Amino acid sequence: MLGGIIGDLAGTRYEYQEFLDSRNGVINVNRRRSILNSSTKLLTDESFISDDSLLTIAIAEAIIYNRDYKEALKKYGKKYGSKPVEREGFFKNAFSPSFIKWANSETNENGTSQGNGAAMRISPVAFLFGDLETVEKEAKKATIPSHNSEQAIKGAKCLAETIFLARKKESKDKIEKYVTEKYGYDLDYNLEELQENNIFNGTSKVTVPQAIFIFLQSNDFEDSIRKAISIGGDTDTIACMVGGISEAYYGIPRKLRNKALELIPEDLRHIIIKAYEKKKLMTKNKEEQERN
Repeated sequence: MLGGIIGDLAGTRYEYQEFLDSRNGVINVNRRRSILNSSTKLLTDESFISDDSLLTIAIAEAIIYNRDYKEALKKYGKKYGSKPVEREGFFKNAFSPSFIKWANSETNENGTSQGNGAAMRISPVAFLFGDLETVEKEAKKATIPSHNSEQAIKGAKCLAETIFLARKKESKDKIEKYVTEKYGYDLDYNLEELQENNIFNGTSKVTVPQAIFIFLQSNDFEDSIRKAISIGGDTDTIACMVGGISEAYYGIPRKLRNKALELIPEDLRHIIIKAYEKKKLMTKNKEEQERN
């Protein structure tokens, strides 16, 4: 959960320029690869969360307080969608116009987006449920309210299950085989080619396999976030998805964890802490059941 938020925090300062560059047919390879330099800080005092983190926290809130996913998502969309983002070099609002429209709709209809907005927020499902079957079921339930499309549901389920398998410390080879055989995603990318050619794309079918590929190529948590941002495109969302998997597999370095918590507003930080308390209790109860 926090790993995804760290990815978002690190990626937001690159996203808007990547969006503009892609619209103008420009790819700044040097800027992308500069993030690979360990002297480039991932998080600074200027880092800020976007919709990726806000909706990740919305899903966590729904789970820990046993609330409806649609209710939680609309609550956050209404609350934060009405606030302009007062950050230079970023979008005017944290959410897309279509998500804001859906969140403020008085009807009970589901949205049909094929975007990556469902996958980016799915990590709490993978961390707060205890078996793969339930994770798959809950990932679909958490996606349908705003992204009731085949591609978005597929992407969110796949990412949630990948995070769960990473939690269980399955090998990278097994995770790759699971993703390719069950979901049919092609993970045959080349990191350097992505850095040189990738353009901004917010669809689930493009960014979810890219995120899983980056995780498979990574050496540790920080390396995974740097490599995620280095391929450009939808940097905060790709890094958010990668961060969820990498947290499960590697854990988060204490320095990054503390800095991220410092940057998150107190009311949202409270929900994250409650989610980890629930995860800890869930693990304790399972261990007691296994002993008995």
